[in-house]
Amino acid sequence: MTDETRNLKKKLKELASYRGRHTELITVYIADGYNLDKVAQRLGDEQGTAVNIKSATTRKNVTTALTKILQHFKLFKRTPKNGMAVFCGNVSEIEGKEDFIIESIIPPKPLNMNLYRCSQKFVMEAMEEMLEDVETYGIVVIERQHAEVVLLKGKRFEIVKKFNSLIPGKFRAGGQSAQRFERVIEGMAKEFYRKVADVANTSFKEVKDLRGILIGGPGPTKEEFLEVGNLETSLKKKVIGVLDIGYTGEQGITELLEKSKDILAEAEITKERNLVNEFLGHMGKDDGLAIYGLEEVRNALTQGAVETAMLSEDSEDALIEEFEELAENAGSKFEIISLETREGQQIKSLSGAAAILRYKL
Repeated sequence: MTDETRNLKKKLKELASYRGRHTELITVYIADGYNLDKVAQRLGDEQGTAVNIKSATTRKNVTTALTKILQHFKLFKRTPKNGMAVFCGNVSEIEGKEDFIIESIIPPKPLNMNLYRCSQKFVMEAMEEMLEDVETYGIVVIERQHAEVVLLKGKRFEIVKKFNSLIPGKFRAGGQSAQRFERVIEGMAKEFYRKVADVANTSFKEVKDLRGILIGGPGPTKEEFLEVGNLETSLKKKVIGVLDIGYTGEQGITELLEKSKDILAEAEITKERNLVNEFLGHMGKDDGLAIYGLEEVRNALTQGAVETAMLSEDSEDALIEEFEELAENAGSKFEIISLETREGQQIKSLSGAAAILRYKL
């Protein structure tokens, strides 16, 4: 983790800790490429609305925060690249006392949403997700007339490309003409599948550590796609679910994700199993790259010797927070290991803390 990322994470943690005495902390998200003047106009309208707030103190705090944000906007000629998040409000814990803060953050990745929110706390989720090492899955939702290639990043999905085909329906008349027409239809379907597969091949291969691929669609289309669509062999091996759904489009994507909950949960458990088995393998070889015990792992993290640190999920929150911070400072990976598997129970039995090292100590 770079110093810039580490500092940003600390800043977000600080902002998340603030609480307003009433709904008076303002969060503004400005999407990448969105017109800053339009946001300023919206906040000006909000100032006019704020005069209707019944509480005099809350009304004063909200209007003051809006004024400070509008003044802050004058520092920018346009919306910065990647967009911007602004947090402003009276964070004093003492009634009647003022302690206004204003922070603007340019995110490390393009912000794809606009938001105005007045609440007792700042809205941090979208910014925090940008700093998480989110799991990414590939999704193809397909039928003969429509298809979408999608990337699922954490809790959000991003549609890479939508497809519409001109494949006609079944030909009802009989005879040789019908047979020829049916062959033409099947040829068009194969070509459509291959176009979808080409985009899936390109977009999925660009994802480092793609966790898996889900295929969904009504009827036999999804199986036909896998059979004749030319999805690369390396990607076919990553297919973790082929599910029947009733729709395509965003409704179909949502349905597929709902039906895939157990599959995705199992994929996460498999990841944990593989990690713990790697640790146990080092222990079995006695190569000095596996250690366990709270103090042992803590000391190794402090020395920067840890590749991946693990804590059992029933560890105290303070301990998890401490080890997570140590791992961040050392550029190490950090994983919480569930108790649902035999491997997770083994970590629990080893004082609940273990690590795979970069080098022997």
